[in-house]
Amino acid sequence: MRSDKEGMDNGKVSIDIQDNNVVVGRRYSMKITYTAGPRGVSIGGSLRFRLPSFKVDELCREPIECSNPRAKLKLSRAWNHLFITVEGEPLKEGDTVSVFYGYEAPTVALKWRVEVATDLDGKRGAPGSGYYLVRNPPTINFVSDRAVKLETTIPSTTKVGEPFEVTVRARDRYNNVATGYRGRVRLESISGRARLPESYVFKPEDQGVHTFKGIVFETPGINRIIAIDEGYGLYGRSNPTKTMMQSPTFKLYWGDTHVHSCISADSAAGGITVTPEEIYAYARNVSDLDFCMVTDHNQDISEAEWRETQEAARKWYEPSRFVTFSAFECTHKEARRDGDRNVYYFTDDQPLINKGTTKDVFNKLKGKKAMVIPHMHAGINWELHDPELERVVEVYSHWGCGLSPDTEPRIIPRARRRLCPENYVHYALDKGIKVGFIASADHSLGHPGDDFWWPLSNYQGGLAAVYSKSLTREGIWEALWNRRCYATTRARILLEFEINGHVMGEEFTLPSGEARHIFVSTSGTTSIERVEIIKNGRVIHTRRGGEALDINFVYIDKEESERRTDYYYVQVTQVNGERAWSSPIWVVEK
Repeated sequence: MRSDKEGMDNGKVSIDIQDNNVVVGRRYSMKITYTAGPRGVSIGGSLRFRLPSFKVDELCREPIECSNPRAKLKLSRAWNHLFITVEGEPLKEGDTVSVFYGYEAPTVALKWRVEVATDLDGKRGAPGSGYYLVRNPPTINFVSDRAVKLETTIPSTTKVGEPFEVTVRARDRYNNVATGYRGRVRLESISGRARLPESYVFKPEDQGVHTFKGIVFETPGINRIIAIDEGYGLYGRSNPTKTMMQSPTFKLYWGDTHVHSCISADSAAGGITVTPEEIYAYARNVSDLDFCMVTDHNQDISEAEWRETQEAARKWYEPSRFVTFSAFECTHKEARRDGDRNVYYFTDDQPLINKGTTKDVFNKLKGKKAMVIPHMHAGINWELHDPELERVVEVYSHWGCGLSPDTEPRIIPRARRRLCPENYVHYALDKGIKVGFIASADHSLGHPGDDFWWPLSNYQGGLAAVYSKSLTREGIWEALWNRRCYATTRARILLEFEINGHVMGEEFTLPSGEARHIFVSTSGTTSIERVEIIKNGRVIHTRRGGEALDINFVYIDKEESERRTDYYYVQVTQVNGERAWSSPIWVVEK
């Protein structure tokens, strides 16, 4: 639920701008004018202008105009808001206040509501922030720039002779999908033999995205596809796929488990207008994800919006094509002091929980098919861990990586305001808590799978990779529950990790003194810099990649056991800084 309500007779807002379609990153200017309604604005009352930038202190250097010369205006700034308090003489109906705004457009392509909110009497009497929104605000469309590259995604698991699809997206210099792209693209295989379709000219209705169908690999191995536009000099190498002669028991699927819509108040305040349905449409049709979950903040969700969230998940769930779950982020005050957690339901008929402590929430989930996934940017109280609900942890998002205080990329300072060593994942693992690893965006500004533009972080959002028997709710749920999953910083890196035949997420017993044969196979989206095996929180082996795209090796750990149960996981680092972290394997010494 929006934290602010629309007001009655509290004025109107208009803009004077040359073109409502502004190219991302370009310099532009506009005048935003508030016109007072029948009640005017009293002395001590104030106006709040929401501006399309978080660098408010660098903006609004031009004077603020008021049609009433006897009214004095006091300015203050916070977040992406400009506050104007009326002094001297009140504003009467028809009086205007104009803000002259000139700066570079945001780098994310989205529709922006130029909102003005009012506190007409200075008493902060409105629910939420104390301000009422002015109705029917004008909008600006921040549109993508020209294409500078192609991005190509293919399934991570394929079978010789079995057709699959290739999705090609044109992207601008800020990673927006270049919706105006009209180039001709052809596909090539840069590894094994493949049957490929004819070249394709992008059309206006493609909006910068096209899916090629009927591609077939004729040889097994690690294969890749490259998309080429010779006319514009663009290309894009795909993620790797493991092509096999027979269909494997487990296929690799990709998803974003932590996305916010306009229902979340902070998302709405940041200019996000997309609904849960629009988020699912983007995830499936644009970013080419296999699964996605909308997780709005529970204190912002009304019962009607919870039903909307559930209905969107139900509507967009399509077995064998796209998987969704009804979910919410548990951030109400009593629970948030223990860290942020997302709650996921297997079915779309379960209740919203927005009251009680973390223990209360866990108790209400008992007996239901539910899963809780903590995330790390503000720290987790691991003393409250419930193994019947918490099977995996979101170790990375655009806030950084929460495995340990020293794991790169580190949690950004703004986000780690409450973190101490006891809040990180290594602490939980050292205590014997068994959780698998995933990553996600956390926000994505309504673009699941494409989290590049969060203004408070220099990191992009991540993705969750799961090895599942099927692309169904049953399959994805079972894979997460059994920790057969891993985290990446968005790159679709292939990663396999086994110890003595046991895969990531498993716990097994080994006789004392018996060697641990650690198998690692990884294929990158670009050259791999290094692969590290971590045992009980420290690196025990590093394999350098050089220029290699693919690395396979077996390392034998002959060291004595350091504890009754040792945990191992693998970290992959590419030369471009992209990373992957496997879920752990736990070895119990008998």
